[in-house]
Amino acid sequence: MSTPLRYALILTAILAVLALVGALLRWRMGRPLRGYLQGCARVLAGMCVIDVGLRFLMLPVLAALFFSAVTMVLVLVVGLVRWLLRKPQRRFWRIVGWSHLGLFTIHLFVTFPAFLGWFGSRMLNSRGLEQLYDGPRVAADGEFLMQGWDTLRAERDANKPSVGQDIVDAARQRARSVLTPDGVTIRTYRLEANVEEPVAVAVLVHGLFRSSMELEPVANMLRNRGCECWLVDQRNHGQSSRAPFTGGLRESDDLVAVVDYVRSQPGRKDTPLVLFGVSLGTIAVSLALPRIDNVAGVILDAPIDDLTAAAHRMMAFDRPGDRRSAAYLYEPWRSLILTSLGVWSNFSTTDVSPIEVLATLPHDLPVLVVGEELDDRAPPETVANLYERMPQHEGTKELWHVPNVGHGRAFLELPAAFDEALGRLLGRLRIQK
Repeated sequence: MSTPLRYALILTAILAVLALVGALLRWRMGRPLRGYLQGCARVLAGMCVIDVGLRFLMLPVLAALFFSAVTMVLVLVVGLVRWLLRKPQRRFWRIVGWSHLGLFTIHLFVTFPAFLGWFGSRMLNSRGLEQLYDGPRVAADGEFLMQGWDTLRAERDANKPSVGQDIVDAARQRARSVLTPDGVTIRTYRLEANVEEPVAVAVLVHGLFRSSMELEPVANMLRNRGCECWLVDQRNHGQSSRAPFTGGLRESDDLVAVVDYVRSQPGRKDTPLVLFGVSLGTIAVSLALPRIDNVAGVILDAPIDDLTAAAHRMMAFDRPGDRRSAAYLYEPWRSLILTSLGVWSNFSTTDVSPIEVLATLPHDLPVLVVGEELDDRAPPETVANLYERMPQHEGTKELWHVPNVGHGRAFLELPAAFDEALGRLLGRLRIQK
């Protein structure tokens, strides 16, 4: 039982006891009971509705109560002034009650989804500490110095880097800024290959609420296999600038701009290009593919088949023992929020369907698809369906189903096997003559 529901039930019980005590006192004093009991019944019925709402619709109900409380504070001040001035109270509070019942309904079905749509459009960002990430670090001997939440937290607490300043400066110098057609500045980091002439150049795109730091383990594997890597901060994430979130639609435009920039670098025009995406990053990769010529290979980890379907799965998150399950949203709120997001960001989530784009890929384009067994955002059945829709033959495309691993965590929990899968993909790259 959630904490808000527990407190609401306690409050309901207290009000019921107080109502009963009040009724007994009025009966003993010979005062009328009918109007009093009707009022108590309305209050208790309202509390029961709130209790049911907190049990099945906790987030929308709490939000509607919060928004209603804002105006209720003003009403209480007005009511206090009226009481001090000896003004009639009954009609005033009847109007307040009915008007706030109407306001509660409006907040429940309009204000709440409109606010979450605005928040999703304008306020998404990398998770706390990842906003401090400022590029991949490589030691003087060429060793890749992996970063994570622990290292970022330790450096924040110590107020100094855990490595030499020369390494930090070199990491910052790997940063590049790419201006997209709609004016967004995308931060990308160039991680040089550990060989003089790279076998491929890999452009990597992270997932929702993350940053380029998420890509470091995969970039390290690709680097050790002779690839030059470019780690991309998606718009609204990391060090990239802000713009309305479109779930991969305009983010794919950003990726096209980054690829154009990478290919404009000396000696990179004809270097085989590999694209990697994880979670949300797979949407940007999938939608960008038809606009990028001569891609040599693609890696999709925890691929999203359809933005609308994936968003519904995220908002219907229900995992035993996980506190985030308390934010479970029923219909019509999920659809209302997605509609609101589309209005704020000027797009429609129904237009973002990677599975339809992937079904039109060239038959000879090598693809590695990674699906995780415990993934509730890109479930195995949706990944399998996406894989089946791809037009390539077995051998050109590969599906690696990873057991006992959650969303986008295969490269963290099974790095050796993941590295081997990358090696298989690099071994069958499509090389343009």
